[in-house]
Amino acid sequence: MQQGYQLYRSANVETADQGKLILIAYDVAIKHCRLAMDKFGDYRLIAERTKHLFKVQDAITQLLSALRLDVGEIAHNLYRLYNYMLRTLVQAGIKGDRSKVEEVLGYLVKLRGAWEEAIRKVRLEASGKALGEVGNGGWQR
Repeated sequence: MQQGYQLYRSANVETADQGKLILIAYDVAIKHCRLAMDKFGDYRLIAERTKHLFKVQDAITQLLSALRLDVGEIAHNLYRLYNYMLRTLVQAGIKGDRSKVEEVLGYLVKLRGAWEEAIRKVRLEASGKALGEVGNGGWQR
């Protein structure tokens, strides 16, 4: 059963468009932020907490590497924010500071919502253009 799920996940990622991959990276980061936050307060869970923090860092690194810095100021701002989040997560792990993970989680949730909305708008525009190209089925009156 687990092997079938892994194949499904692999196929899902391999066939995903760039927008879907971005949302997947955010989902992974958000999930592991929440899991890491549950591990604060008990020193016996430090290894588990660290594992989850590393997964958040990996997902943010994926988002960072997907940026196209040649497209404008927004990409540069995201680059700076992603770097800040990575540094903040390192500090959270070193100092055992749950509030730093909460801060990063807040950024991730807001950014994911913004990306989801942007992707939705782009898809709507693209489908509208495609409908415009098809027009009325090729019939002219």
